[in-house]
Amino acid sequence: MKRWMRQWGALVGIASAMGLGGMASAEPLPAVVVRSVPTLKKVVALTFDDGPTRKWTPEILGVLKRNHVKATFFIVGSQVLRYPQYLQEEIKDGMDIGSHGARHVTLRGKSAEVVEREVKDNQVLLESLGAKKPTLYRLPGGNSDKVALTVLGKLGYTVIGWSVDPRDWRHRYSADQMTTIVMKHVEPGAIVIFHDGPNSSKATVDAVSKIIPELKREGYRLVTVQQLVKGLARPKNRLGPAGPSR
Repeated sequence: MKRWMRQWGALVGIASAMGLGGMASAEPLPAVVVRSVPTLKKVVALTFDDGPTRKWTPEILGVLKRNHVKATFFIVGSQVLRYPQYLQEEIKDGMDIGSHGARHVTLRGKSAEVVEREVKDNQVLLESLGAKKPTLYRLPGGNSDKVALTVLGKLGYTVIGWSVDPRDWRHRYSADQMTTIVMKHVEPGAIVIFHDGPNSSKATVDAVSKIIPELKREGYRLVTVQQLVKGLARPKNRLGPAGPSR
């Protein structure tokens, strides 16, 4: 019963954040943090942080396109300034674009002014390069506090965490090992975190190449985070396991 109530609370919170909760609150609410989506449908979202980069972003995009998969990229402003062409390729290919901050700053312990500048600077930059106003934010390191979440909520963001993490940026595991980790922990509504930034590697590209067919064989449909969250907000959606949280 308690677990069901927690899942229902997540459902109501996200619906409210998306403007589906009826009467608006007079005060801005803290941003909702979504690590996975409670659903019985076999859907999963692949996400990529820290890019774009000249080396890894095109390779990841190539894998996604060959497999007819849409994914979500959380863009760092300092990186997209160097390689704006890859953001535009992601947009052209129908990928989901979220924000990872202008300078990849950890928001925990920062003033409201610093948080707002980090978030808004990247928003303005992404829009200037042709992206829609981002509404999804991936916290560097997954770290935040009440101040950061309040600012992000005021600016209209949903914070996207993850439920499956093969830690590809540490270069600890081979592609086969990362595939095993993902397939062991994936469940309906999971959000998987990878990286296409400077700390990515060929192992990440190879792991994604292996994981997509494996997920499809298991009956999973790969969707963007926007699609995953919108599915949660639909009242007709059935509640299921929320998955582990971080």
